[in-house]
Amino acid sequence: MTDSIALRKAWEEHPRYRYRGCAPDVDVPGRAAGNLALSLDAWSGPDREGGEPQKEREARQAAAIEVCLGCAVMVQCDAYANSITSDGRLAEPDGIWGGRTALERHKALIAARHAQPAAPDRRFATPQKQAVLRALAVCWDPFEVAERAGVDVRTANWQRSNLTTLLGLPRSASRAQLLAAAEGRGLLDGVAVVADDGSVPAVPPPTKMPAPAPRPAPVTVTSRVGLPAPGPYEPVRVPRPRRTWFARIEGQLAFDLDAELADVADVHDLFIDTTECLEAAA
Repeated sequence: MTDSIALRKAWEEHPRYRYRGCAPDVDVPGRAAGNLALSLDAWSGPDREGGEPQKEREARQAAAIEVCLGCAVMVQCDAYANSITSDGRLAEPDGIWGGRTALERHKALIAARHAQPAAPDRRFATPQKQAVLRALAVCWDPFEVAERAGVDVRTANWQRSNLTTLLGLPRSASRAQLLAAAEGRGLLDGVAVVADDGSVPAVPPPTKMPAPAPRPAPVTVTSRVGLPAPGPYEPVRVPRPRRTWFARIEGQLAFDLDAELADVADVHDLFIDTTECLEAAA
């Protein structure tokens, strides 16, 4: 953690500190030396009941930042105001410091807290990561990077995302930022990096994969037993032949269809005879 007190001292002891743009003008009291049209409260906002209208605040902040950009001690001012105190807060949480508004500086603080630290060098030692990183150094098209690295497009895109995270960069980082961080870590020694215009993202957007090859038409199988032809990929159902008799196995009762029918006829005759006897007795 940087010492905020030491940074403030370095800012105030800078040889050009007395010429800072937000200092009071010598000839016009109450006005800023960098722009006499601005009052000294242009960097902090006027103490007004009911607040400040949005358009007035935006105009005031834009004019104050314009003065900051031409200030001789802007870098030292920004370093001190955005340093972190022992309780984890900005040294100057309010107002415009170093050409940045309070909102911008708080957003930068939150982003720094959520940023992941860079991984150790051993995490980059896998052959696939090195191949994708070296391929990305000379081209940036997802398909060309994958071809040079010897992997498929999905794997190459995943490794590009993985490299961005391992280098401690946000997902919105550009290819140039990723390669600069990799060069700083010595991961691209001996590789000539091909520069782009700065608009190429480190992690490519979802890549549209080529359409898969059409599947072959289904084969229709014609039945050989006179049944209707089944639909595609349906098995042909062939009826089993009916058995006219059962095999005779030792110890199994024989099935005599004629005997069974004879027994049924005898029972029927007995029933008829009994019925006639009962009717005669009545």
